[in-house]
Amino acid sequence: MEQIQTLPIFLGFSSQKGGVGKSTLAEIVSSILYYERNIHLFVVDCDLSQDSFYKLREREKACIESDPQLSKQMKQHFSSLKRTAYRILKADPKEAIEKANEYIRKHPSENFDLVIFDFPGHAGTSDLLQLSLEMDYILSPLEPDVQSMVACLTYIKAVNDLGVSMSSVRIKEVILLWNKVDRRVKNTLIEYYSRYIKNEDYMLLNQHVYAAHRFSHELEQYGFRGVFRSTYLPPNKALRIGTGIDELTEELLTHIQLK
Repeated sequence: MEQIQTLPIFLGFSSQKGGVGKSTLAEIVSSILYYERNIHLFVVDCDLSQDSFYKLREREKACIESDPQLSKQMKQHFSSLKRTAYRILKADPKEAIEKANEYIRKHPSENFDLVIFDFPGHAGTSDLLQLSLEMDYILSPLEPDVQSMVACLTYIKAVNDLGVSMSSVRIKEVILLWNKVDRRVKNTLIEYYSRYIKNEDYMLLNQHVYAAHRFSHELEQYGFRGVFRSTYLPPNKALRIGTGIDELTEELLTHIQLK
């Protein structure tokens, strides 16, 4: 039976192996969607072992407060946007849905389109599996690594099997994405696993996100125009050329029906 799309959409960023760039992708995509695409969202950081999203916002706050020039640029930025920065909540995975729903209830006039959840680095426990089932969509970045692939495919199978068997769950689809792809080398592992994923009837985005040092560029080191990873700014458009980020954003929006 076809599921009816309701707003806000719950989108989780999840990976079963550390270092694949899950949180960085979540941070960059959130800022592009909110600041450029005018998609009304907030974020729930469930990765309490890292607090990557939340800690990035705290680092940026401290940096802006200590730099008068940067503070002035930020004021101009938000004045032209005519909106404030998106909210980042911290929550244990057990409490993430309740906290998100409470925030939505307390802000009825906001009319949120999207809630982004940054999952913990490993989704192997029952709490995390339950959180997965309460998403509409999960975006799971992959690296061409056998260990990463085995863990990811085991997780997808568990989510899909439970999602099909339980009528009360929200999950529609786990969306896979090749991340940190080195465009300089022909990767036969990507080709092999892409065929396997499609044969298993799992959803794999066509777009790859390519490895680039600029993904780590933060406000303190690279300033207002050179920043790439930020909760206050989208990456400079010129810096995004060749990374696949814009193409990913476009494909993702189409897939989750937010275009």
